[in-house]
Parts: sequence; C-alpha cells; structure tokens
Amino acid sequence: MADFTFSGAILAGGRSSRMGRDKAFLPVGGEPLIARQARLLREAGCSELIISGLPNVDYGIPNALVVYDSVQDAGPLAGLAAMLSAARHPWVLVIAVDLPCLDPTFLRRLLSLGAGRTGAVPHVPHGFEPLTALYPRTLLLEAEEALAAGNYSLQTLVTAVEKLSLVKRLELSPSEQAALVNWNKPQDYVLKI
Repeated sequence: MADFTFSGAILAGGRSSRMGRDKAFLPVGGEPLIARQARLLREAGCSELIISGLPNVDYGIPNALVVYDSVQDAGPLAGLAAMLSAARHPWVLVIAVDLPCLDPTFLRRLLSLGAGRTGAVPHVPHGFEPLTALYPRTLLLEAEEALAAGNYSLQTLVTAVEKLSLVKRLELSPSEQAALVNWNKPQDYVLKI
C-alpha cells in the first residue's frame, strides 16, 4: 500500500478495431479484463476509480466514475486528459484495460518509485510504456496543451514532462516487460486462453 492518496484510472475508451470486439470484456482468469484491472487498482489502494470509456457502455464496475474523451480520435492522450481532469487526488495510477499480465507487484513498484513526490513511467529500450504509469494530476495542463496542438503522442508528452521533472522513468528488465504485454488482435487473446 502506498503511503499517499491516489486515484486509480483505467484506459478503456479505445475502439478495439483490431480485436473486433471490446477488449474490456475479454475474460481472463474468470473475470472480464475491466473487472480485473479495477480489482488490481483497488488492491493497490486507490481511493477512487475512474474509467476512460466509451459512451453507452455499462462497464459493470461499482462506484467507478466513467469519463469520456473531450477530443475524438486523439488516442489514449484524450483518455488520460479526461481522467486527470476528473481525479480528486494529486496522483493518478493509470493502467490500460488490455494488459492481462499486469500484477500487483508491478503497480507497487510504480507507487514506490513515485512515493508521492513524482510520477513514474516504465521505460524499455524502444521508449516509454505510458499506458501503465503513475502521473501527477498537474500533468493535465501539458496534456491539454498537447491535445489543443494536435500532438497526440504520449511518447512525446512523457519525454517532455520527464524534462520538467514531473515524472521519472522506471527501467524494466526484459523479464519485467512481460507484465506490459497487451491484447490487440484475436490471435493475442487466443494464445493466452
């Protein structure tokens, strides 16, 4: 458990076009991915749960606030901005819905690295992994400015805010990178059943 208060947030507003159906409801370990991710965030100690979702979708997660992108077709950046805007706490632990291998140990590492002083974003040789990260709510200004300018790349945003000391990187070993494997296409899901 973190010794600071934080919001938990799930990015679930993607179209799932490559998967062909909403990834949030794919079963893993006997529960839908959305329920699994909500459980992980609650077990990590979040004091509120936010879902960046699609309109007219019932995610079935009790006591979760569902928010929507203010800018359409802007990718995960729009979801991140919506969640940061809705958060009541200064820190937001964000996870993507399509990460079936994510575990509590990984989330605890992010929380421990940030420790209520800075954000924390996983980093691998090809760049940042910004869809599972601890972000300061103060990052909202930079996210909104990037959206307004049409710069939708989370890589670009995270690189910029690292220079501002709003986040620091969590270098991952090859074995740790397995926690961030995502399901994008039907064959990804079929291989894991």
